[in-house]
Amino acid sequence: MKKVSYRLTLIILFLSTALIAGFGFIYYVNFMSIKTELKNKTFRYLLEEVQDIAKNIEYYNRREYKDLKRYLFLHPDEREKYNLFLSSFITHNYKNLFIVYKDKNSKFFRAIADGAKDPKDRFNFNEKFEPKKIKAWEKVLKEKKPVVYSTDIKGIWTTYLYPVLKDGKVDYIIVIDFSKLPLELIENNLLILKKLFVNFMFVVLIIIAVLFVFIYYDIKRQKEMQRLLRKIHNFNITLQKKVEEEVRKSREKDKQLIMQSRLALMGELLSMIAHQWRQPLNVLGSIVSNLEFNLKLGDMDENELKSSLHKMKDTIKYLSNTIEDFRKFYREDKVKEEIDINSTVGEILNIIRPSLENKNIKIITDLKCPCKIKLRKNELKQVLLNLVKNAEDVLMERKIDNPAIEIRTFKEGNICVIEVKDNAGGVDLKIKDKIFEPYFTTKDEKNGTGLGLYMSKVIVEKKLNGHIYEYNDNEGAVFRIELEVDHGCKRDN
Repeated sequence: MKKVSYRLTLIILFLSTALIAGFGFIYYVNFMSIKTELKNKTFRYLLEEVQDIAKNIEYYNRREYKDLKRYLFLHPDEREKYNLFLSSFITHNYKNLFIVYKDKNSKFFRAIADGAKDPKDRFNFNEKFEPKKIKAWEKVLKEKKPVVYSTDIKGIWTTYLYPVLKDGKVDYIIVIDFSKLPLELIENNLLILKKLFVNFMFVVLIIIAVLFVFIYYDIKRQKEMQRLLRKIHNFNITLQKKVEEEVRKSREKDKQLIMQSRLALMGELLSMIAHQWRQPLNVLGSIVSNLEFNLKLGDMDENELKSSLHKMKDTIKYLSNTIEDFRKFYREDKVKEEIDINSTVGEILNIIRPSLENKNIKIITDLKCPCKIKLRKNELKQVLLNLVKNAEDVLMERKIDNPAIEIRTFKEGNICVIEVKDNAGGVDLKIKDKIFEPYFTTKDEKNGTGLGLYMSKVIVEKKLNGHIYEYNDNEGAVFRIELEVDHGCKRDN
């Protein structure tokens, strides 16, 4: 064990020394590179600031004077005012700011405005002069682009020449002398950083020495940790398998509950079919009896026969449409489609209306949701049918005078809302929190399975990605369904 610790210490010492040496070399190389980059970026920043000043002056001149040179020639009394405008840009970082143009008849330049703080230091209007570095000035005239050059040996002050064009030629030049002193400050600060780095390296060596003590013991901890991680990994695999099995069982249970709920609804629907067919079948029987009676009497009129046949066709078509409505209700929707919420509510009412009217239950509708939503229609229809049937049952059970069911649809923000309301007095507060639980019912065993509201909640929240909840108003219970409208409201054109 001692040999292992000794060798490990030597290896760590060697690697640490090499790491520090390499780090120091990389730091020196990067330091020099950063130093140059910082100076370059700072100079570019200073230059951009000077460029902005020149552009602002150019913009001001064009806006206020259009032709500055001609304006100052014609208005001598405005020259001092304009000089004061230029002097507003002068700070401790700017030495000179003046405007000149090239004398066509000589090699000299002439000043037309000067922003020097002290009037004694300003050029006189139209005073001629010859720059020290005339080539830089001639380059501006030739290339019609800004030029930057240092004006003294130390390089503290730099001159920026900005040409203002008119009709493709240089009309005048904005001259700004600015300081590069911030670059010197950066270099001094970098020297301070060098000293800080030396101190930092010393601290690093101390830290490495302290770490030597912990490295050996860390190896032992790592081995123990690996053993523990293997146990945790095996436990996670076992746990994942159990979770997957429970999820599979939960999904299978949901499928069974959905099937039970649909079978319960099927019994209700068969009762509705029988009710809707009873009257049409009586009509067909009456027509057939009349025809048979007329045949026996030999008193068969052709027009009467045609009329009877026409009534029989209409009645048979009504029976066929009824069957088609119920067939569509139980057809499995494999693909989502954009459906009109109001029309879907209307389809459910077509199915259940005769049963409700037979029980003297008034149907009130207020369908104002203008949106189309992408979902499986029959899933929503099953929920709506559950809610309407629950309302019907509670109205009959409590023997409400003037029973009524109201269905409303409307849009709130990015939500399409469907509300099914009755006037049966509402849900008892004692059971309010249980009504969406599976197998909970207030009906007797023959008339209730306790799955209707539970499956409605499952379908709305898991299948339709919406929300459903219940609240009581002054008259009765209100079941509210909220469905999100994707990508705004899609209307029929």
